[in-house]
Amino acid sequence: MAIRLPSLNALRAFETVARVGSVSQAADELNVTAGAVSRLIKALEDDLGLRLLERDGRGVRPTPAAQRAIPQLSAGFRHLADAAEVLRIGVQERPLALSVEPVFASGWLVSRLNGFRAIAPSIDLRIDATNVVPDARRASTDIAILYGEARQTGLDAVKLIDEDIFPVCSPDILKTGPAITTLTDLLSHTLLHYDDAPEDWYWPSWPDWFSMIGEPRIEATRGLRMVAGTSIMDAARGGQGIALACTSIAMDDLASGRLVRPVPDAITTQTGYVMATKPSDQDRADIAAFRQWLLETIRTA
Repeated sequence: MAIRLPSLNALRAFETVARVGSVSQAADELNVTAGAVSRLIKALEDDLGLRLLERDGRGVRPTPAAQRAIPQLSAGFRHLADAAEVLRIGVQERPLALSVEPVFASGWLVSRLNGFRAIAPSIDLRIDATNVVPDARRASTDIAILYGEARQTGLDAVKLIDEDIFPVCSPDILKTGPAITTLTDLLSHTLLHYDDAPEDWYWPSWPDWFSMIGEPRIEATRGLRMVAGTSIMDAARGGQGIALACTSIAMDDLASGRLVRPVPDAITTQTGYVMATKPSDQDRADIAAFRQWLLETIRTA
């Protein structure tokens, strides 16, 4: 005959309150509201027909009748945590799935993956450089790397680098085209416009950039328009015009000389590339290893 158990969520809420001695602290630990914890415990008391908590001068404590169950409850949840870890080990046998914004994938990440393989050869990777906005909430994604603000993701997220945004172009443009000595001189060349950037990127258009740099009267609407960030960077490398780029994406091209900065002006943005994961995956060893490698690599690049 099947054993009837009370709600595991209610039992966990009671065990947590009994352990920390506070409904509000238990709510913080469980990532729910204090009201939700109180409702779970009230439902558990109704189910068992037993009062479980009583107030003392500093908070709440188990009643004498409930106190006897606390050691076994705590041990039970430790056993459940151990079982969940066994399951996680099984999950880690599949490739670590990354959903990556395409410009970051092609402009920075892929060329450095040998470094991760060198320190974590047992972790296989599956990379989806997708034009769909990366989202770690998807069941098929373990890590999402996207452009935006960490606080907007609603996930465990960390900003990878502080970004500046500035013009870049092929050195051939400076050798063969009109000289560039002022911001206005940029208009003597083809400006590459990134149409269709996702709204939550807050990526500036050329008119936005000139306004933010303090030159709102410069009219920068003409040029070549593209809807893919990877195409913009390819066009800039190929000498097709001048593009706006950010620090992380341009650093390799600038270091190699494939691109140059025709003017020193730049704006600093609060947005940037973010690594996001599900809160439920915060203890996964493979995700922790990739996060540590990624942060150390991008900050020392």
